[in-house]
Amino acid sequence: MANRALHRLIQWLANCCTPDSAAGWSRKNAWLRLSGMRIGRHGVAIDYGFQCLPAMERNITIQDHAAIGVGARFWNYNEIRIGRFCMLAAEVTLCNGGHDKHSLLPFSGPLILGHGCWIGNGARIIGPLTIGNNAIVAAGAVVLRDVPEGGIVAGIPARIVGWRNPPEQVWHLGARYYDPRTFELVAANAETAS
Repeated sequence: MANRALHRLIQWLANCCTPDSAAGWSRKNAWLRLSGMRIGRHGVAIDYGFQCLPAMERNITIQDHAAIGVGARFWNYNEIRIGRFCMLAAEVTLCNGGHDKHSLLPFSGPLILGHGCWIGNGARIIGPLTIGNNAIVAAGAVVLRDVPEGGIVAGIPARIVGWRNPPEQVWHLGARYYDPRTFELVAANAETAS
C-alpha cells in the first residue's frame, strides 16, 4: 500500500510540474520516469491531469514526439505502448483490461498505438488491441477492435469510415514535420509549411 501511495505522490508531483511552455516538459517526464514509465527523451508532452494505475507505470512506454492531452487516463493492466508522433487529444482513455462476460474472470493484454496516430477528443480505446501506424480515431469513438494501418474509425462501436493518405511531410506540434513512412523529423519545405 505504501508503494501505491508513493506512486500516487509521484504522479501528483508530475502534474504540478506541467509546464506552460515546451521547454519544461523534460522536468515532468523526469518525474514520471521515476515511477517506472518509459518515456522517450525527445519531444514528449504529457499535459495536466494524466492518470494511470499507480505502481504499474512500468507497463507504459511513450516514444519520442508523442503528445498526450489534458485529462488522459491510462488503465494499464498490461503493456500500453504509444508510438512516435502520436497525438492524443484531451480526455482520451486507454484501457487494456476487463472481465470475461461469462465467468467474470479478469483478463488483460497489450494495447499498442502505432506511429503517427491521431486520437480525437474523448475517444475510448478498450481492450488488448493494436491501432496501426497513421490511423485516426475520431472524437468520441469507442474502439473495441484492431484498427488497420491508415484506417480512420468513428462511432460507437468504432467502424472504418475512411482511409488516410498522408503527404510526404506531416505537421506535428509547432513548426515540426515528420515523414509518415520513416517517422523521423524532417525539415519542412516552403510548400508544406505555407
